Amino acid sequence: MVPKRRKTDPPNAGKAGTPLDARRRSLAEEEAKLREQMEQNQKLIEDAPKIARERARQRSEELITRATRTDARPGSRAALIDRRFYEVNVAAPAQHRRLRSERRQGRLLFFLLLLLFCAAIFWLYYTVIHS
Repeated sequence: MVPKRRKTDPPNAGKAGTPLDARRRSLAEEEAKLREQMEQNQKLIEDAPKIARERARQRSEELITRATRTDARPGSRAALIDRRFYEVNVAAPAQHRRLRSERRQGRLLFFLLLLLFCAAIFWLYYTVIHS
């Protein structure tokens, strides 16, 4: 018959249960967690300027696309001007779309001049023909 083996205790079995060892292990785990957290925070600090630049670029492009979607007519005052396409010919004057008040004033002036022209024709007709 084979002799039975004795169960051997690990060499640190008696010491593993002491409160100091448990405290040492918990402190080591805390230290590892804190180091990992510090590495993550350091990585975040290093990447923060890149992230900020990317967010600013995205925000400006979003504003440009939102502004161009509001009113697609050329010369509209509701849409922001996309200056990237106007740098080619800087000396050219900007196209100005007349306001409603300017158009109304122009129509009134046209009809006033038309009325004066008709009055002049009428006056000439009666002075030349009937005299």
